[in-house]
Amino acid sequence: MNQQAFLDTLERLRKLPREAATVEFKLNWDHAPDIGHYISALGNSAALDGHDRAWLVWGIDNNKHEVHGTTFNPFTAKGEGNQPLIVWLTQMIVPRPDFEFYELPRTDGRVVMLEIHPPRSAPLAFDGIRYIRIDSNKVPLAKHPDKEARLWSALGQKDDWSGELVAGATLDDLDPNAIKAVRKRFAEYLIKNEPETSRHDKIRADIQSWDVPTLLNKAHITKQGRLTRSALLLLGRDEAAHFLSPVDAKISWILRDEHNRAISNQHFGMPMLLSSEALFRGIRNITLEYMPDGTLFPSPVPQYGSWVIREALHNCITHQDYCLGGKINVVEHPDRLVFFNLGVFIPPSVEWMLENQSPPEHYRN
Repeated sequence: MNQQAFLDTLERLRKLPREAATVEFKLNWDHAPDIGHYISALGNSAALDGHDRAWLVWGIDNNKHEVHGTTFNPFTAKGEGNQPLIVWLTQMIVPRPDFEFYELPRTDGRVVMLEIHPPRSAPLAFDGIRYIRIDSNKVPLAKHPDKEARLWSALGQKDDWSGELVAGATLDDLDPNAIKAVRKRFAEYLIKNEPETSRHDKIRADIQSWDVPTLLNKAHITKQGRLTRSALLLLGRDEAAHFLSPVDAKISWILRDEHNRAISNQHFGMPMLLSSEALFRGIRNITLEYMPDGTLFPSPVPQYGSWVIREALHNCITHQDYCLGGKINVVEHPDRLVFFNLGVFIPPSVEWMLENQSPPEHYRN
């Protein structure tokens, strides 16, 4: 918008009978954490109410909405640690917020407008906490589970990309070896959850007798025998990847030396169920000598635990935002493995996950 458009917007906001869920007026208030709280609350409220933006406006009386002017300057203000305010706010809010400050010089007083765009993938969290507006008050979103559920629904979390059916794809587009792997692993899963060992042989026999549609339906990979995107991604032949376009259905492995130079790489396509194992086998997991306390005899241990590698890789596949069209990367350095996938981190923060020790309430796929 040009300056006149902002002035027109300001007049429209001033004509409101009172502050709203997506509009807040302040005078010279400049406490950096409170601004972060309001960006979270106003942005989430805009997403919940279907508004294209929310506004935090300085220099306006919040009773009569008269212009008094403000001394607040977001372009020179500081966040905690003496960081520039805008940089600090961007780092403290996840997913990364889309906002911008505008300065409007007027004859009756200087006005600052903060334009906040609603989040599109997950509710905004400031310092690990998501906020929402109740009337004109900001409160933690977790205290209002019904609003939180509606907000996730408004952000499209019920539209599971991975669960959508793939038009034109058939069982012939699935890899036979991947089907064998599903049959074996699903049997292991059912047996693991069956305490009566006398039933294990029957479970194995039943699964071997199922035809492919029955197997995949029972494993919840297909819907009434029709292929979902999950089924094609995990089990599909590589030449069937066009059904998922524009998704780049690949995992790339890159080997780098101590100077961060790429010295080798390999790309693994569908089916992801088998590709993840192929990539796992390619990682140079060298054996190290470890000397436990209380013994003079060293024990050989791998550099990385196999479970840790598989868990990280499977999480990349499971939680990738495939709507973004990119691929998964695994970079092997001499001293570490780095896993990359696309999509914002759905929980409020890593710290929140560690403190709560519980899975998030919503998953992407």
